[in-house]
Amino acid sequence: MKTMAMSIKFTVTLTIFLLIGVGLAGLFMQPHVSYDAWNINKSSFPANASSEEKLTFLLSYAILAPSSHNSQPWKFNVSGNQIDIYADKSRWLQYADADKRELHISLGCALENLLVAAEHFGYETNVTYLNEGDLVARIRLEQKSLTAQVPAQAPAQAPAQDSRLIDAIVARKTNRNAYLDRPVAEADLQKLQDSAKGFSKDQGIQFYLTSDPEIRNKFRNLEIVADQTLYADANYKAELGHWLGQGVMGPTGVQALATQLAVVFLDVGPEETRKDAELVNSTPVLGFISTAENDSISQVKVGQAFERFWLEATALGISLQPMSQILEVPETKAELTEILSTGIGGLGYSGYLQHIFRLGYAEPVEDHSPRRAISEVLI
Repeated sequence: MKTMAMSIKFTVTLTIFLLIGVGLAGLFMQPHVSYDAWNINKSSFPANASSEEKLTFLLSYAILAPSSHNSQPWKFNVSGNQIDIYADKSRWLQYADADKRELHISLGCALENLLVAAEHFGYETNVTYLNEGDLVARIRLEQKSLTAQVPAQAPAQAPAQDSRLIDAIVARKTNRNAYLDRPVAEADLQKLQDSAKGFSKDQGIQFYLTSDPEIRNKFRNLEIVADQTLYADANYKAELGHWLGQGVMGPTGVQALATQLAVVFLDVGPEETRKDAELVNSTPVLGFISTAENDSISQVKVGQAFERFWLEATALGISLQPMSQILEVPETKAELTEILSTGIGGLGYSGYLQHIFRLGYAEPVEDHSPRRAISEVLI
């Protein structure tokens, strides 16, 4: 009885604390988030502006890339006909992403969006991958003559048949819902595989897609262990809570701050673990990406290949969600690598495991995730 009374007293005290904290935070610390970046329109390309203005417009598509915790860990420098992409280490997830794998993949996604936009607006590009401090890639861009393609008064953009991928950049959303009990058509899976073939052939990146129930069950069990491990880590919870409180991962304003306090101070692990297990159970296709080398440049290229794959999936009406928890815990990462290497499901797996995602059909997601303005990411 005494224990129950103490438990009730603690719950009441904590509830009051959370309510007061939310109220004060809402008054004094509510972060500003914006969805304006998603309102980009191809017809707004500044065809008659300076080179730097046109390249800055291309970055409007780069910043729509996905990133872990929607941390958006990128900075850009535009000079003449060149764009440099930098890692913004202030947005590095030091506990969830200790080896910076997810940071580099996020930067690769932004790079691929930039290249898709550049191709659409008639640019030839040359990418140099770098590992010089925070500088990860240098892109030189030369705009091809479009006088034979479009009238002089028209916006300088590529032919209409090339618009599906750039349109997919704006349409892309992360769908964290349960997926429908509907298999993904083999023809569509082949199209998705084909979208990443250039990376697979030339850069040692391999995609593995599987509907094998044995792999799914083993994956679900590891997902449970990974979630339990992560939510038992106070540093991980504080880091996750920070990004939730910024309003960049779903709820905004006071609701975001309430979610932050709940994650940090309450035991939300069991419920989140249950939800993730149910998501895996509903998944028709699991995807894994490996590399021949385990370095930052390979991870940036994984991000490129993954984003190209995701854009193709978006164009096909297929939903996708990255699932990185297993890779954030060394023990579950090693166990999953061992499972995939045994030949279950006939995957023919090899290399270093870099990224995981789930794929399928789902009820549409209404909202995008907020984005920083271009002015905030230029240096």
